[in-house]
Amino acid sequence: MNSTVFLTVLSGVLTYILGQLVVKLVIEPVQDLRRTIGAISHALIERANVIHNPGVPTEQVMNETSQELRKLSSQLQSHLYLVPTYRVTAMIFRLPSRQEIQAASSALIGLSNSVFRVSEDIYKVNSKHVEMVCDSLGIYLPDDSRWPKEAT
Repeated sequence: MNSTVFLTVLSGVLTYILGQLVVKLVIEPVQDLRRTIGAISHALIERANVIHNPGVPTEQVMNETSQELRKLSSQLQSHLYLVPTYRVTAMIFRLPSRQEIQAASSALIGLSNSVFRVSEDIYKVNSKHVEMVCDSLGIYLPDDSRWPKEAT
């Protein structure tokens, strides 16, 4: 009888420990990655006035936007490496591929660098970067927000 109680308690403890390992090593990193993708979506909307009108806002606003985009790119990269066996985990949780995360991160850095530049084609370049981020991370972007804008 004592051995049955001991085995029951032991199996319960082992189940709890394994469950916690899965949560800490797999579920939480996936949630952090998704949270970062959500923050990127938020930043692209909140900072759209700076991204699509470079050189117009104040120097402080452009600096803040640049730093935020660069920080999000860094977070995206770091969360990629925290998810174990990324390829398998990405298929299970329907996450972007490594290449898509790399492309989005690179496009965010491009946006970060271009909020200060004023040139004739910077609007098109920034729009393409936003499209690359959205398409790579599965963020919805309406067709009328894509470049080139269709004349109706």
